[in-house]
Amino acid sequence: MQFPLIPEHKRPSPAVPRKDLAFALLSLGTLLAVIAASLLQSAQAIFDGAPIQQAIPVVEAPIATLAKQIGEGLTLWMPLELRIATPLGDVPLQQTLAYAIYEWIKLPAILYLTTFGMAALRLSISTDRLERTLGRGDAVGVLAGIVLGVFTPVCSCTVANLYAGLLAGGAHRRSAAAFLFASPAMNGFAVVFMLLAAGPLGLVLYMLSGAIAAFVLAYLSDHFGLKPRPGILMPACDSLPHPHFSNVLVRAQKEAVVLTRRLLFAVLLSGALAAVLINFNLTLVTALQKAGHAWWGPIVATLLGLPLDINAASTAPILFALREVVPLGTLISAMMATAVASIPEGSTLVRLVGARPTLALAGFYGTYVALVGLLVNALFA
Repeated sequence: MQFPLIPEHKRPSPAVPRKDLAFALLSLGTLLAVIAASLLQSAQAIFDGAPIQQAIPVVEAPIATLAKQIGEGLTLWMPLELRIATPLGDVPLQQTLAYAIYEWIKLPAILYLTTFGMAALRLSISTDRLERTLGRGDAVGVLAGIVLGVFTPVCSCTVANLYAGLLAGGAHRRSAAAFLFASPAMNGFAVVFMLLAAGPLGLVLYMLSGAIAAFVLAYLSDHFGLKPRPGILMPACDSLPHPHFSNVLVRAQKEAVVLTRRLLFAVLLSGALAAVLINFNLTLVTALQKAGHAWWGPIVATLLGLPLDINAASTAPILFALREVVPLGTLISAMMATAVASIPEGSTLVRLVGARPTLALAGFYGTYVALVGLLVNALFA
């Protein structure tokens, strides 16, 4: 006796284990809560009449706030006077350990939630929609990566995790590479602080040079070898023709777990490096104040700024301390160098794409940022 075939879209979805579904639902709830909290925080700042830089929504802010509280709470027992002397200055152990714990909580959480959200989005929508934006490798896809970066304000040590999540979610390598530059260097905080510190001309030159860099990096990404090493990312699953809510969440959760496990050591190392480097952020200000209007100022700003872990949201004191001391090109180099990259970001990228592509990327960043500053100084001295 033959039984009629049931059309695929009418077949019942296979049951998923309750434990997996519960974990996936918890991940979804956490992601939505983080997004809602960041938007609420931004709305409250606008309602209270806070400065514009405080009104920019930062998705990582709720996680960062909680992680900071935990880091400070776990290190209260340490004497504040404990310090390690280095050639660049003393390193306070209590503050350094508290910051390391903060990064060790924040970075893995952002990596997991970003990968989960991107995977769930990819599995829920038609692949045609993804291919029309971030899935494209042409100018439209690159522009989509830049726009996403502008509206995703994160620090350099965090952007590598989001970059990995985008690649795992099916984004094209070019659009993901454009995001890798734009998010830390061209986000809302960079826009606000460059406008306040350098005026309209400085902002236009900064954003224009940033957009050019993102496009160049995107089209050189294959040449640099910016592609995940074998075995790092799970093979991207095609979107489900008739996705079931539970199946989508569980598959997204499993992809996020795999990627987080594979990058966890690199992410923890990134956090430790960030905790040490943050103690030397003011060395950039001191060096550039001494350089003044010297022609080599942009080179110093680049060499000192790139390794440090300073995000665009934390550059205000640096920019305001330098705006009357150095020329416009040096100021632009200092902003772009400190925001776009850091040693902690490099440690994660080494694990994700390898050492040679990471060094090539660092060389491109350094050369481009220094040349931009030198050119602006030559044209607008």
